[in-house]
Amino acid sequence: MRQLLMALAWLAAVVLISLGAAGLVAGMDTPATVESRPWLTARDDVPVTARLDAITADLQVMSDKLDELGIQARGALAALVANDSTVAAKALDTGDALIADIRTRSAAIGTELASVPLVGTPEAEFRLGPAVRDRHARLVAALAETQGLDVAWAGLSTGSASATRLSNLLAAHDQTALAAAAQGRSAEYAQAIVTLDEADQAIADAGKLRDQLAKTVDVSTLDQWLDRSHKYDVALRNLYTKLVESKGRVTAAVRVAMTEERKARDRLPPDTRGLVLIMAEIGRGGMNNAVVAIEEARGRLADALAVPEASPAT
Repeated sequence: MRQLLMALAWLAAVVLISLGAAGLVAGMDTPATVESRPWLTARDDVPVTARLDAITADLQVMSDKLDELGIQARGALAALVANDSTVAAKALDTGDALIADIRTRSAAIGTELASVPLVGTPEAEFRLGPAVRDRHARLVAALAETQGLDVAWAGLSTGSASATRLSNLLAAHDQTALAAAAQGRSAEYAQAIVTLDEADQAIADAGKLRDQLAKTVDVSTLDQWLDRSHKYDVALRNLYTKLVESKGRVTAAVRVAMTEERKARDRLPPDTRGLVLIMAEIGRGGMNNAVVAIEEARGRLADALAVPEASPAT
């Protein structure tokens, strides 16, 4: 009986020791979940967190650059709507430099995130805490928000170039038409007709640009502007042609031409408000979309960088 009791006692001890060892192994093999003990991953969490702190600082700098890019984008759009090509060009040049800087920083941060130790490996679940792994994922998502900004800015620059070229063409036409009218008042009718050739070319070039813009922009106001300007040029050319034929004398044909010229002149826009509307339409046809894309990227990056509230202790 004594030997039997001793054997049972040893068996019980062996079972308890085995169960205890199994518990230790299971505890060591448990993933680092919210409920697990943080000191199990502290050794690797500390250096990885230091790397993530540095990356977060770099992302914050890039976020500040993106804020400035948004300011330049809105400024360029406002300047173009106001037909101030000088201010618009300055804003676009500043934005080009910012885009290049953001592109360089984004590539460098992407390399840093990819080189963070343990993250993305099978060991990460056991050697890094969930907060550290989640933070790395948020930073990757934050960096992703900066992708595609090149395309958005290119759209803004393209729209700006189109608006600036159109504005210059319309201004050149008006100046040339005024010069032809001045020559006509000086009885230089033949020279005025030659000058009107330049005005016709400006209208033709603006028409080609109009066809390109019509794919993305409401060109109804532009169509009216071009149509009325062209009709006035035709009427003015006809008047000077009749005066050349009559050698400057006011004949019946000249009187009819003068009436048609006056009617066409009365249909011309009285000021540059129509041009402002044209620039605004171009802005709505793509440039606004680019500004919105930049603003949305700014907001998403700020949200991704925001530190989430800590969950209550369990």
